[in-house]
Amino acid sequence: MRLSSIFMPFFTFLAGAAGFYLRLTELMNVFDASTGLPRRGAGITYALIALSVVFLIIVLVFAIRATTKYKAQSGFENAFGTDPVAYPIAFSVIGLVWLAATVKYFFDLNMPWPIPVVDMIFITLSVLSAFSMALFAIEMYQDPFRKSKFVLSIVPSMFTCFWLIVLYRQNASNPILLSYCYQCLAIITSALGFYFTSGFVYNKPAPGKAIFSYFAAAYFCFVTLADKHTLSIRFIFAIFIVINFVQASMLIRNLRRNNA
Repeated sequence: MRLSSIFMPFFTFLAGAAGFYLRLTELMNVFDASTGLPRRGAGITYALIALSVVFLIIVLVFAIRATTKYKAQSGFENAFGTDPVAYPIAFSVIGLVWLAATVKYFFDLNMPWPIPVVDMIFITLSVLSAFSMALFAIEMYQDPFRKSKFVLSIVPSMFTCFWLIVLYRQNASNPILLSYCYQCLAIITSALGFYFTSGFVYNKPAPGKAIFSYFAAAYFCFVTLADKHTLSIRFIFAIFIVINFVQASMLIRNLRRNNA
């Protein structure tokens, strides 16, 4: 599966880049500048939907075929093949960039004190997630049997789930679903990716679901980068893309044939 661990992330990158372009074009040409309402029957909107559906079908077929012929090894450190150097370094860098993006988000708020409780919870969970990514990688390399890995593995899932709540709160009265649907899909699939990753830690592996979630999350994060987000939020989505690519590549590379 080594070739697939390179080809599938590259394929997802190309699909994500195409999705980003279509979404950017849609935002510039389909949405009315004064009302924000989308124009009905826009071809670019249907093209993006079609691309998304086709991509998800291809990824689903790949995930099913991969897990039919291959299986993940037991234990996170075996299923993902945590490298003693590259793994902790890569996720430590990811954690630092995530932390920097969160700090920028804090200053982007530009609000007088006290900062709203929702934003404070969002920032706190984001900071904890950034630290957990780095600490989890180091823990799995130094001693994969430490109990702290169970807590560290679920923090990003908690963050993305809370982000969904924030997104709903911000758009509860927004009738234009098309304006935030791709951001919603990006957060949902990212939450699933983190959730299925932690499943390997709890000895509840679901490699097929994990692979599908990783590539779906990377794709939708690419698409929503075209939306009107602050730079800090774009950085977090970009971090999600990197995380999902790395996790998917590691998991696919370490799959073993069922008869092995």
